[in-house]
Amino acid sequence: MSSDYEYLTLEEILRKTSLLKYIEQNWQPAKKLGSEYKSLCPFHDDKNPSMSINDDKGVYFCYSCKAGGNLITFIKEYKNFSSEEALDEISNFFNLRIKKIKFQNDNNTDKKNMLLKLNSSVAELFHKFLLKKSESRIALDYLQSRGFNLKDIEENQIGFAPNSWDFLTSFVKNNKEKLICLEELGLIKQKEDSKKYFDFFRNRIIFPIKNRQGSILAFAGRTIDNSNPKYLNSKESVIFSKRKALYGIDKFNNFKGKKPKFIFIVEGYTDVLMMNKVGIYNVVASMGTSLTFEHTNEIKKFADKVILNFDSDDAGLEASFKSIEPLFDNKLDVYTLNLPLKQDPCEFIKESGKDEFLKLVKNSSSIIDYFIDYSKEQYLNKEKSINSIIEDFSDKISNVGDVFNKDLMINKFISAFGISKNELQNKMITKNEKDINNEDKNNKSLDALEMALKILLENKQLRDNDIINELKGLSKNLELELLDLISNNNSFEPSDIINIANNEVSSYITEIIFSNTQIDSNEKKKIKLLNDCLIKCKLDDYKEKRRRINMKLNQKENINESTEMELLKELKKIIEEEKKLKS
Repeated sequence: MSSDYEYLTLEEILRKTSLLKYIEQNWQPAKKLGSEYKSLCPFHDDKNPSMSINDDKGVYFCYSCKAGGNLITFIKEYKNFSSEEALDEISNFFNLRIKKIKFQNDNNTDKKNMLLKLNSSVAELFHKFLLKKSESRIALDYLQSRGFNLKDIEENQIGFAPNSWDFLTSFVKNNKEKLICLEELGLIKQKEDSKKYFDFFRNRIIFPIKNRQGSILAFAGRTIDNSNPKYLNSKESVIFSKRKALYGIDKFNNFKGKKPKFIFIVEGYTDVLMMNKVGIYNVVASMGTSLTFEHTNEIKKFADKVILNFDSDDAGLEASFKSIEPLFDNKLDVYTLNLPLKQDPCEFIKESGKDEFLKLVKNSSSIIDYFIDYSKEQYLNKEKSINSIIEDFSDKISNVGDVFNKDLMINKFISAFGISKNELQNKMITKNEKDINNEDKNNKSLDALEMALKILLENKQLRDNDIINELKGLSKNLELELLDLISNNNSFEPSDIINIANNEVSSYITEIIFSNTQIDSNEKKKIKLLNDCLIKCKLDDYKEKRRRINMKLNQKENINESTEMELLKELKKIIEEEKKLKS
């Protein structure tokens, strides 16, 4: 350290540092607005910059999630550090020599310690019940069928909650303070109109959820009688937040200070436990909630690459794709691993072993490659439009920091969908740019179909059934619903249509009406514009059809000669129709 000074008080430390500098170099650039700065908030899924930073005063505040504080607070929350760890971070980042400061426990420390201690006792109670009571035989059989022996069960403190309403309440023997704590932890609930309590977990296998230090924050319970939901988590409390907790992170101590090359992210508790059993400790699960920035921030401390190994069903695919944005937000490289026969890691390792699993890991593919392939299927099956797919892709890669890597992703996308780079980039206005410019949400840019809808909504006399029916053939989803409402209620004013529309369509109508797009008041010009919009919609539809045909033709290994000839005929017909429209 180059400085010769020792700052003995927190006030001096904060006076000699810059909150703004730390945030911009560790989170993202902020935009100056008056005497303050605005940034996206890292503490919730922020869509608009809602965090204000006053660097002169050294404080920040989020108007959305209400997070706020000073530099030490920010580092503690952002990196999940203790106060002492936050001071070390400040010392290293700002090159300051700081004397060790003894922090007083905050008001919640004693309460937190009490809850952690109670959780530990409850875990021991559930664990002993699993091992020693005949009622838990079915739970033991299930765990053994999944590949876990008594040693595994003991090492992970797996337990069992009996099918009883008062197992835990009997355990604390009507100790009022402990009853209140158990209720706060979500382990018991109070009956309505009664002072009596009942157990939250009943007839479930219990998995303790631990933090990095190995303290038990909460529990997950798995049903053994196929009742729904299959899994339950104890509720959030002052010691447990699903947005921050990762199951399996306590085993990271096995790294002994070394960083793994990557971290696996899986779906299930047993997936984590099976991988741990065979010596794979670089694995976590997010416990049934979507991956958050707080989760990825914790993962980032250990590795710069993740491999998603979710189930191969629709829910697993959706979970994988939802995870892309928070992972890219934290500058992580993201890969995906799909196991054969839709197996989960627990099943595969139990049947095929660790070595076979690690062989497949070597062939894991980039999540963006997988996303593009999946999007192609959706597009070819007409499940999604090209505009919708472009929007999804743009959202996914908007926060990729590596320019070279981002360009590779863009090139793969435009190659897969046969679009130009300019066409894609024109649509790729990032969320940050929109937010920083403070664009009015109603300042909607209308495409040809929406322009036609605006004319039809605002001009009853121009509601021609032939035009409406042609537009219906080119529409789906909200646009089609709206056109049905217009044609079935030809004399209705826009406000009348809103009254009979569902919430989604109603919102869509107001969005179109309040758009800043101006339409000439001259009726002849409106008619011409309406017809021009119809032609543009038809041309766009032909363009979509051509793109789909060309994508199918490029998959020659999947089509026979007869199908290829049919596609070429269809393509020729579309090109001829396009020429007629343009002439």
